[in-house]
Amino acid sequence: MDRQDRTELQRLVARLADGDREAFHPVFARAWPLVRGFTGRHLAADDAEDAAQEALVKVFRNAGAFDRDRDALSWILGIAAWEVRTALQRRRRRREEPAGGAGARAGDPAEGPVEESMARELEAALEGALGRLDPPDRVTLRAYARGDRPDHIPPATFRKRVQRALARLRGVWRATHD
Repeated sequence: MDRQDRTELQRLVARLADGDREAFHPVFARAWPLVRGFTGRHLAADDAEDAAQEALVKVFRNAGAFDRDRDALSWILGIAAWEVRTALQRRRRRREEPAGGAGARAGDPAEGPVEESMARELEAALEGALGRLDPPDRVTLRAYARGDRPDHIPPATFRKRVQRALARLRGVWRATHD
C-alpha cells in the first residue's frame, strides 16, 4: 500500500468514525485484501477467511472509538493480529493442534510457528531501527535490555540515558513504520 492509499484509508476510517455510512464500502474495499492477506500468511485458508471477516466486523463495530492520531492501517492490522491469535488459541483448545504446534521451540511449548515467525519479523525490524541510532544509544538500550547497568554509571544517570535513547528509538520507529 503506497502513501497515497494509506492517507486515503486514514481519511475514510476517520469519516467512518464520524458516522459517515458512505465510507463503509470504500473502507471495506481497501481493507479486505490487506486483512485477508495478513490472516492468510498466519492461518490455514478457512481459518484465515473467518479471522479476516471477524477482524473487519470488529473494525466497523468499533469505528467510533478510532483515535485519529493513530495510523488507520496499523489499527486495522492490530485487530487482525488479535483475531489470528484468537484463532490459534481456539484451535489449540479444540486440540486441533498440539500446544505450540509442530514448529515450537524447545523449552517454549506455547510458541508455535506463527508466533515464532512474527517474533523474528519484529526482531528484525527492531534491529533495523536500533541500527539507525547512534552507538551510545545502542549500547545503552542493549545494556538495559540485559538488565546490566554499567557499574561506573550512577543509576539516575543510566535511567535518564535509557529514557532519552528510548525516545530516539520511538522516533526512528515512527519514521520507518508509521
